[in-house]
Amino acid sequence: MTIKKNNIYMLYFYIFFAQLFFDRALWVIYLGDKGLTLGEIGVLEALLHLAIVLFEVPTGMIADLYGRKISLVVGNIFSLLYGLFMLMSGSFSMFTLAFLSMGLMVTFHSGAEQAFAYDTLKNQNREKDYTRVIGSMTAISLLSLSLAKFLGGFMADVSWEWVYGSTIFTHVLAMIPLLFLKEPLREKPEEVAGRWYHQWVHQFKLGLNVWRTNSIIHQPVVLFILASAVMVIIVFYGQEYFIQLGYSPVVVGAVFTIEGLLGVAMAKIAYRVERRLKFFNILYYGWGLFLLFFILFIFASDWAILLSFLFLAQLLSLFEPIFSSFVQQFLKSNIRSTFLSLIGLVESFVIMISFPLFGFAVERAGFTHGFTGLLLIFFIGAGGYLIIQRMKMLRKTE
Repeated sequence: MTIKKNNIYMLYFYIFFAQLFFDRALWVIYLGDKGLTLGEIGVLEALLHLAIVLFEVPTGMIADLYGRKISLVVGNIFSLLYGLFMLMSGSFSMFTLAFLSMGLMVTFHSGAEQAFAYDTLKNQNREKDYTRVIGSMTAISLLSLSLAKFLGGFMADVSWEWVYGSTIFTHVLAMIPLLFLKEPLREKPEEVAGRWYHQWVHQFKLGLNVWRTNSIIHQPVVLFILASAVMVIIVFYGQEYFIQLGYSPVVVGAVFTIEGLLGVAMAKIAYRVERRLKFFNILYYGWGLFLLFFILFIFASDWAILLSFLFLAQLLSLFEPIFSSFVQQFLKSNIRSTFLSLIGLVESFVIMISFPLFGFAVERAGFTHGFTGLLLIFFIGAGGYLIIQRMKMLRKTE
């Protein structure tokens, strides 16, 4: 099958519409208006990540076994269900269905978009363009989210029906570019005799085998997962943290809007950084800068805290496309989504555990002590892992 040149452009259009969740900065307020307590909201967030943990790898295997396009279509259907359940919900049980739908949407998209882009470029012998393309995809996603946050506030002033009705409408539009996507050629999954679940078990083992046979990816994957989990906590709890520091909601909203727009720029220039620096230099310098700005975020004063937050977020926005490009070169097409989903599984599991624990810690000790504890855990976890890996390498060379 000939791969159309507009495959990548259709993927860009799809990502733009698929990321237009107009409640992104408002869903906590909406649930509060519906009578839910902060504890119940925390449970819903945990259920979302539980759904990701349970279904991340199975849905990644669906993308590898049956096609990335199928995975994206099913994921977008769950986006529609999320908007519909949120619009109709008035009880905790209905909100549970909404958040489970959101979790399933994440799992069907996770890995499939990146795998689709990489295999499309591979069919055209353009793998070297992957970092630039994935950077553009990330930039479009961040731009779309920023636009959704901005417009969502105006819609909420009119009614919540506008917020969730518009979300449903844009995800109907997202189906249109999906119809024009052409599944790229890729290696066929290895045939396994027996029942259907034998094929799935074999696929899972292939994903684990990528980890076992490519020790070079261990450090980047571990550091990326830890940094991503830390940023999720900082972004979510940072909203309330900034308010307690005395910043107005307008200032907080402006900071998060700027963060999203700067992320667009960082994602777009990622491929230029990749061309000038070796991957592991980017990894180690980035890790050091992440620690530095994390410390400033906790102990600095006034606007330095907000600037530190912006730098932290941009480091991850810059590194993510480079990280994805590095990992992709060790994956075959028939295992690409499965392995990327394994990374997503571990990341979601770490977030699911650490997210509520951090909330309880903040309630008892305050934000400064909570973030300090998070910094120590990150430093000990990441630094300890790097030291252990370094010692193993030295032993091998002796």
